Amino acid sequence: MFLLVLWACTMAPESAEHADDDHDAHKEEEGEHQDVVELGPEAVAAARIVVGPASEGRLAQTLKLPGRIVLDPQKESLVSAWIAGQVDRIQVRSGESVQKGQQLAQVQSPELGVAVAAFRTATARDLAADARLERLQALEKDGVASRAQVLESEADHAEAEGEMEAAEERLRVLGVPMAWRAPHSGEHFPSRIPVRSPISGTVLTADVGVGERVDPGQALFRVGDLDQVWLLLDVFESDLSRVSTGQHVSFTVEAWPGVSFSGPVDQVGDWLDPQTRSLQVRVLVDNPEHKLKPNMYAQAELTEAQGGALGVLLPAEAVVLVEGRRGVFVEEQPGHFAFRAVEIQAESKSEVLLVDGVLAQESVVLEGAWALKSELEKSELGEGHAH
Repeated sequence: MFLLVLWACTMAPESAEHADDDHDAHKEEEGEHQDVVELGPEAVAAARIVVGPASEGRLAQTLKLPGRIVLDPQKESLVSAWIAGQVDRIQVRSGESVQKGQQLAQVQSPELGVAVAAFRTATARDLAADARLERLQALEKDGVASRAQVLESEADHAEAEGEMEAAEERLRVLGVPMAWRAPHSGEHFPSRIPVRSPISGTVLTADVGVGERVDPGQALFRVGDLDQVWLLLDVFESDLSRVSTGQHVSFTVEAWPGVSFSGPVDQVGDWLDPQTRSLQVRVLVDNPEHKLKPNMYAQAELTEAQGGALGVLLPAEAVVLVEGRRGVFVEEQPGHFAFRAVEIQAESKSEVLLVDGVLAQESVVLEGAWALKSELEKSELGEGHAH
């Protein structure tokens, strides 16, 4: 009996050690099962799981900026009345498309007749002065007229010619055609002048009514080309190094929720506002459907062309939170997905940059990680291993 007890005491520590090893191995194996999800091909397809290689790159940094929509000044025009009068005809409405030179309205003005009469009077004086100068020059050759008379006639002729050119230029500004400048005998001077669009585009505003009295220079219509607009951004001095010509800008406007517009940076301004410490950045935006209107406010994101640390890039949806740990699912073999904690250096709205946890070209679940997380949590609740 003594020998039997002694043998049992000698073997007990060794048995206990083996028992502890078996328990630790079981715990380790159990821990592995808690971080692994196994699914069959049909389950993978049903969960819409997409696996792809992790890529190496730099996180695209974005700069969020407020902006406003404006028109290119060379593609926008205020159409004014060049002479005082009364509007007696309007031929377009706001929203209509017009061509360059198209008549928008008509203004009746007595001053138009006065301007035509002034031109005809100046023309007659110039012809008379020219004839008198030629006669005196001929008489001077015959010794009948003096040199002083010829010089005086030359001065009168120059004055008359200047008055005629000024009267003619006024008619040109008023848009009076050549046929109106010399009416036939018995015809009255015209009293109506057309108001024409200097550019092709859309009538944005029509601030005039029939019978309204207008003054010279008063804006009657605003015409603009909406096929391409400008997005103006105010960039602070501290962010200037992050902006350059050609960068891609995407933005949204309140009028079209869920719709994203975009365009390249066309110009970075050279004038820094001393009060706001910002400068203006211009973005060209194609607007074929005319959804963007002048004076709309926008929220823009400017994507930096380069910059940031190099690391493993993954879609933001590939990263999930499990028991306080952020990580991804790595497909170690078909249908065998292991959760692996990762270290994130930087992230944007759509991407994350990893510095530890996943190597480039490893097969990572890019879409459907939330379904695997759900299966993993079910397994941890004691419902068994997912298959």
